[in-house]
Formats: sequence, C-alpha cells, structure tokens
Amino acid sequence: MTANPREWYVLHVKPRTEKKVMQYLALGRGFRHLPVYVKVTKVQRRKVRRELPLFPGYVFAHLSPAERLAVLKSNLIVHPIPVPNPREMIHQLRQIAHAGRGSTEMRPTNPFKEGDYVRVKYGPMHGTEGYVKREGAKATVVLNVAALGTAVEVSVSPEDVELVPVERHCIESQKEKT
Repeated sequence: MTANPREWYVLHVKPRTEKKVMQYLALGRGFRHLPVYVKVTKVQRRKVRRELPLFPGYVFAHLSPAERLAVLKSNLIVHPIPVPNPREMIHQLRQIAHAGRGSTEMRPTNPFKEGDYVRVKYGPMHGTEGYVKREGAKATVVLNVAALGTAVEVSVSPEDVELVPVERHCIESQKEKT
C-alpha cells in the first residue's frame, strides 16, 4: 500500500491570513513556506520592524490530498493553485531566500502595467479606482470622474494599490451603463 503522494500548491489565502495559514499548516499538515521581508517604519519616533509576506495573499505548501482537503475546510483558503513545475518554483523560492539572508533589501513590487485597472487600498484616496498610466519609469493612477467628464492623474505608492480583477471591473462597468 503506497502513501498518498504530496503535491506542491500555491494557496491563495484570504486577505491578511498568511500567518494564520502558516500556523494551521504547522500542526503537522505538510511542508509550508512563506517568504517574508522586513519593513521598518517609524511610529511615534520609534523604529518598528515588521515581517510582512513577500507575496501577500499566497502561501506555498507541499500537501497530500487529505491535507489539502483539511486546509480547504479551514475556511482560510480562497483556492489552491496546483504548481505545474515544482522544481522551478522551489529553485525560485531558494533564490529569494538566499537573497534575503544577505544584506540585500527586499520588498515586493506590484507588476502593474499601463492600462491595468486598480483600486487604492490605503490613505486618503482609499477605495478610489482608476487606470495605471506610465511615463518612463514613473507610474501614476488616472482617476476618472464620470459625472464631470474629466480625469485626474494622481501619484500613488504601488504598495497602496491593488489590481481589480478584469471580470469584476467589466461587470461593474455594465451595471453603471444600465
């Protein structure tokens, strides 16, 4: 009788639950990996170091079918994504881990490209949506004010913006037209 083969998955998790998923997986449910980076911020004249996920919303796990089912029942996972080439992914994760051990500063970047529809997550523009516009190395968000028939170009930090799924944007646009 053979044991259930384990497979690699990228677990798309609910927002801000990466560490909870890691704790859940640590209870004997498969190998897991959460690449992190250190972000230093100033809070009331003090420097605060926080470890944040390098890939927000994703955890890498090596699971058997039974473990995968248990993780899905945890209600922390949006959906598991099977990894078609696990060796390549493991190699890339090892490179990231190796870079993180050195003096190299790591931080996630948003791979937004010109024309992507995005939503501002934080700050005074919270909830505002618009298109990404690039001029050279600089990227800005163009916010459309439909009622006025005009648009405003705003510089927003990439960490403060999230991609709006195309299908969701199209559905909302259709609702506005009707």
